[in-house]
Amino acid sequence: MDTMQDKERAADLEQRIRCYEELEAQAQWPGAMGAADYLAALLLTLGLVVVCYVWGCEP
Repeated sequence: MDTMQDKERAADLEQRIRCYEELEAQAQWPGAMGAADYLAALLLTLGLVVVCYVWGCEP
């Protein structure tokens, strides 16, 4: 029983699959985090932990 809603859902799914395949084929994903981004997040986290420890915050 193929209803119109099922056909629209299948077409939407196919479009999404094509979009992800195109993104996967690219060398670099737009908006992907690089090594510098991960390092910055790590340093900010460590800085927050140190500041809370110095100020006497409870974990």
